Amino acid sequence: MGVIVGTAGHIDHGKSQLVKYLTGSDPDRLKEEKERGITIELGYVFMPTPNGGIISFIDVPGHEKFIRQMVAGTATVDCFLLVVAADEGIMPQTREHLDILKLLGVEKGIVALTKCDLVDDEMQELVESEIEEYFEDSVFSGTPVYRVSSITGIGMEELRKVLVQLAEDKGQRYSEGRFRLDIDRVFVLEGFGTIIGGTAVSGCVSVGDELELQPGGGKYRVREMRVNANKDVSTGVAGDRIALNLVGLEKHDVLRGSCVAEPGYLQVKGSLDTTLTLLETAKPLKKYQRVRLHTGTAEVMARAVPVGSEIINPGTSGYVHFQLETPVVALPGDRFVVRNYSPSITIGGGRILEGGTRKVRKKYAPERTSHLMALESGDTESLLEEMLEHSGVEGITLRGAEKSTSLPADDIMNTLLEMAAKGKIELIDESSAHRAVTKSQFDCASARLVSSFASHYKTNPISPGLRLTAPSRILKEYPQWFCKAVLNKLIESSELEKRDEWYALSRHSREIPSDYLEAVDDMISRVETGENTGVSAGELENSALAVALTERGILCELDGGVLVTSERAGTLIVKLIESFGENGFSLGELRDFLGVSRKIALKWAEFFDSRGWTLRKGDKRICKLS
Repeated sequence: MGVIVGTAGHIDHGKSQLVKYLTGSDPDRLKEEKERGITIELGYVFMPTPNGGIISFIDVPGHEKFIRQMVAGTATVDCFLLVVAADEGIMPQTREHLDILKLLGVEKGIVALTKCDLVDDEMQELVESEIEEYFEDSVFSGTPVYRVSSITGIGMEELRKVLVQLAEDKGQRYSEGRFRLDIDRVFVLEGFGTIIGGTAVSGCVSVGDELELQPGGGKYRVREMRVNANKDVSTGVAGDRIALNLVGLEKHDVLRGSCVAEPGYLQVKGSLDTTLTLLETAKPLKKYQRVRLHTGTAEVMARAVPVGSEIINPGTSGYVHFQLETPVVALPGDRFVVRNYSPSITIGGGRILEGGTRKVRKKYAPERTSHLMALESGDTESLLEEMLEHSGVEGITLRGAEKSTSLPADDIMNTLLEMAAKGKIELIDESSAHRAVTKSQFDCASARLVSSFASHYKTNPISPGLRLTAPSRILKEYPQWFCKAVLNKLIESSELEKRDEWYALSRHSREIPSDYLEAVDDMISRVETGENTGVSAGELENSALAVALTERGILCELDGGVLVTSERAGTLIVKLIESFGENGFSLGELRDFLGVSRKIALKWAEFFDSRGWTLRKGDKRICKLS
C-alpha cells in the first residue's frame, strides 16, 4: 500500500535532485533530460517507510512548456512537495503549480526550501516569510516550510521524517470500489510487449483480471504487474503506482489520457457539465470560449458554455457546460483544470458533475441549474430525489444510479431503503434489479386501479371482477414491471385478491347480492326457454346482467352470442357420454341427439371442444369427461 506525493515548483529549483537524494533513484530517465538538465516527462521513484509502506514520488516538469505533463502527474497525487529555491523564491511556475494543486483539490503537503547552501540565513528567512505570506488566507495556509540542501544534506533527514508522517496521516485510499487506473506512461519492453503505468484511483487489481481500456473499449487480461517498483506482488490497490502488462495490448492502442478499469465501469463522454472556479488572475470566461481541458491524464480542446449566464467572472464560481472536441473518460466527481487556448495559461478548474449532457438552452437554464445544484450538493438523498423527478414512469435502477453518480452501490441502496422507510419512494424488485419510483406516482397508479374496480362494480354489481389482463390495460402507460408491482402491493395489502381467472376487490362479496337474486332467476328461466337451441344475447333486455352471469359461469356462451345455462351444458355432456361412450359422435349424430339445426349443433361441438370435454378426431368427437 502506498501514498503518492507529487512535486511542484519552478524550473531549476531542484525538484529532481531532491527526490533523488531521498530515494537514491534519479527520476529523470530520458537521455535528453540528462543532457539538458531539465525534467521533460514525468518521473517515478519510490521511498520505503519504516512501517512497511511506500511513498511514490511523481516528479513533474517545472518549465511552463510542460504544464500538460505537470497536470497529468498531479491529477492522481495524495499530497504535494512544493520546491522553492532559496536563491530565487516564488516564481511564475511556483504560482501556477499551486493554482493547479488547489483546483485539483490537492491541499495537503509541505514546502522544501532548497539550495539553502547557496544563501545565508537572512536570505532563507526572507524567502520563507515570502512563502508564508503568499499562503496566507488560502487553502495552503499553515503549510510547513523546511530548509534543505540536496548537495550538503542539510535538513534532509528531517524532511524524510516529515514526509513519512505526512503519508501516515494521509492514510490509504478507499480500495473497496471498482478498479480504475489513469494511464500516464506507455512503453514497450523487449520480451514483454506494451507496458502501461499509472496510479490506481480506486479498487484493486490482480494478475489474471480482465480490464477494459477506454477510450476504445478493448478488453485485456493482466499477464504480469509491478506495484510500486515491486515485481513480486500479484495485487495492487488504490494509491499504488502500478505497471501492467496486458495480453494482446499494442502501444498504438493506448495513449496518455486513456484509462483501464473493471469492464463496464468507465464512461467516455463528449460533453461535460461541471462546477468551475475561475482564478482571480484570469480574464472572464465567455460563452463558447475555446479552452484546453485537463482531466485525469488527458488533455482535450473544448468549448466552454456558462449555464444560466453569459460569462463567469474572475474569482467566482459557476456551472459550465463543456462541448469536447475529443471524447474523454470522465466520471462524476473527477477533477479538472482549464487553461487558455492561447496563451496557454491556467485559468480555472473544478469538478465534473455529469457527462454526456445536452447543449445548453436558455429557456431550460433554471431547470438545468437546479439539476446541477443537486449534483453538486453531494447529498445522496437529494441527488436521488432529483433523478427520480426527471425519470418519469421508468423510475431509476440501482445500477443506473451507480453509473450516473459514481457513488458506491451500498451507499445508494442504503439511501433508497431510508427513503422507502420515510415513504418517499416505492422500492421494487424487478427480476434481479432494484427499481425505485416516487411514492406519489406509485400511489396514484394504485388508487387509479382500485377506482377502476369500484367503477366496474358500480355498473356491474354481479360481476366477479376484472380479467387478469385488465390491470395492464388500465395502467397501459406504465411499464409491465410497474403494473405488476402495483398489483402485488394491492394484493399484499388485501385491497385486491385473485379469484380464479379474475382480480376482485377483497371487500366485494363473492356471492350475488340479494337484491339481484330475483333478476338472476328470471334471466336463467328466460335462457332455459331456448332449451338446446339457446337464446341470443341480443334478445335479452339486461345485457350487463347476462355478461355477469356468463363471467360467473352460471350461463355459457356458444359461438355468435348464443346463451345457454351451464346446468344444461353439464347435463348434455353427461348424456352424450352415456349414449356414445368412448366411440364418440359425429356432427350429424350430435344434431339428431340435440334435436337442433346443423348450425347450432356445430356451436355446441365447438363449445365442448373449448371446454376440453371433447377431442376432435377426424369427423368424430371423443368424450373426455369422466
